[in-house]
Amino acid sequence: MRIAVLGINHGYAFAKHFNHMSDVELVAVAGRSDLSKQRAASLHVPIYADYKQLILECELDGVVITLPNALHKEAVETCADKGVHILLEKPIASTVDEAKEIISYCAQRKVHLMVGHHRRFSSKITKLKELIASGLIGDLIGVNMLWVLAKDKTYYNDTWKVEEGGGPLLINGIHDIDNLRYVTGLEFRRVYASSHNKIRNNSVEDSASILLEASNGITANYFISDGIPSPWSYELTVGENSDYKQIDEDCYHFFGTKGSLSFPSFRMFSYTEEGYGWKEDLKEEKYEVKSNDPLKDEASHFIDIVRGLTTPLVPGEEALKTLEVLEAIKLSMNKKNIVSLNKVMYKTH
Repeated sequence: MRIAVLGINHGYAFAKHFNHMSDVELVAVAGRSDLSKQRAASLHVPIYADYKQLILECELDGVVITLPNALHKEAVETCADKGVHILLEKPIASTVDEAKEIISYCAQRKVHLMVGHHRRFSSKITKLKELIASGLIGDLIGVNMLWVLAKDKTYYNDTWKVEEGGGPLLINGIHDIDNLRYVTGLEFRRVYASSHNKIRNNSVEDSASILLEASNGITANYFISDGIPSPWSYELTVGENSDYKQIDEDCYHFFGTKGSLSFPSFRMFSYTEEGYGWKEDLKEEKYEVKSNDPLKDEASHFIDIVRGLTTPLVPGEEALKTLEVLEAIKLSMNKKNIVSLNKVMYKTH
């Protein structure tokens, strides 16, 4: 299998995994920065400043696209025109309309499209989904989620990250929203969101509070900020990426009629039938889950797709549903009102 990686920041992890796979050849990478050139040298592969030139000149079976969000549609169409299967980093696009065009274009060209919601490959997310589906906590009533940390100040040197189409909600929050949809199976119908940019005063949000309501009335509260020192985020608590210092805290809590479950500690709290109620002792159980490297497993899954052995775990249609929730959240932020989701349009109240 001949593979290329477009964008060698987040894409560097994929490139390293491909370099260690048997029967997989990392043909080239695309990038422009000095760091990208250094990484290409360490991988012993050529680097193209123009990703389109790479696609036109190289014979490829698959491509990983980790370019800025605004380039996703253009890059996908360039690859699809060459009949190359695609792993597209999340979000699938900056807008729902662009996402639909991407899905349609790949279907017309008969190429596989997989979207990089890599946490669906996490052993911990898989276990969380299993526990909720098992009825361990009874009927799910509500969810509380936090993604609060302080990014390095140099992170914002890339201008696209502080302009429309960037921001923590679309870059980071989309992971949490996709996790929420995946582990609960909920389809959200109404959202209300309030955001501000008081930390950096950029055109995009640096923090937001969000209330999501599912079609069956279950609600989820979500607070996100990328400018506050805090231990409560997926990256710092789950321990799947060695670039982050792991902290023994939780970032998600699930509340059910039989008990409550925290993540990623997998601590379950409930009462016994004989001693039920707030004056009684809570019973605590803890579930152990072995960590894995979701990106590595995602890369392997993509190679299996290219080989024709399986179909995408995260097809474009699933990524579209997650993006629809994100777009409704953004609309609620702008309109300062409740937004209802349906298949035709968003309604504000």
